[in-house]
Amino acid sequence: MKKVFLFIILLLVVSACSANNNEQDSSSAEESNEAAEVPEVQVEFEHEPLPVNKKTTIQASVTQGGEPVPDAEYVKFEIWQSEDGQDSSETIKAKHKEGGIYTITYSFAKEGTYQVIAHTQVDDLHTMPQNEVAVGQQAEASGHEHGDSSGKFMVHLMTEQTFKAGEASTLTTHINHMEEPFSEALVRYEISSDQLEKHMYIDAEEKEPGEYTANYTFPESGSYTINVHYEKPAEEIHGHQKENIEVHQ
Repeated sequence: MKKVFLFIILLLVVSACSANNNEQDSSSAEESNEAAEVPEVQVEFEHEPLPVNKKTTIQASVTQGGEPVPDAEYVKFEIWQSEDGQDSSETIKAKHKEGGIYTITYSFAKEGTYQVIAHTQVDDLHTMPQNEVAVGQQAEASGHEHGDSSGKFMVHLMTEQTFKAGEASTLTTHINHMEEPFSEALVRYEISSDQLEKHMYIDAEEKEPGEYTANYTFPESGSYTINVHYEKPAEEIHGHQKENIEVHQ
């Protein structure tokens, strides 16, 4: 009788531990799902048209799960005039003001339409909403309508990490087209530098929709140029975006 009683007690203890573990696993899964929620970024400008050669404020409101994000790894605004293309872009890191609001002040050099991308990194999640804005009265009069750019590719090579010579580095690029991830593309990194005898070409692999990565070991410290080539031959799409990086000893 005592043996049966002890067995019942042990069975209850095991069941309680199992239930507790299940609760912990469920809680961990819920926390993981919450952590994986992509942050929402709303970019706001002063009333359009924006002034020429005058400091103006650009801000991004960053939320995740409906809550403000005051500690994003970074928010960077990439800005270029539409006619000049993304190769002429300028990138400025924003400062957190309060309640998940990140701001910069910027002076637009001339009239026209401009593209503004808010590159935002929260934990391991990256988002890059793009807006088009009018600068100057002539740009407004030409019939500009405020909204997102629909025909542009957005190519962002992650350069925030520290690249070291002799150590394997992961090159990561996010590519969007018409506000959607540019998936199932052929992406290759062209690497050039005075430290190399010839250009190196490294094929990238798509890890997540629109996210392409490849590993490369830089042989020496110095300046390198990374040219991201992306294409879909069947759709006659081919483009590239260059970025300069510094490799440290």
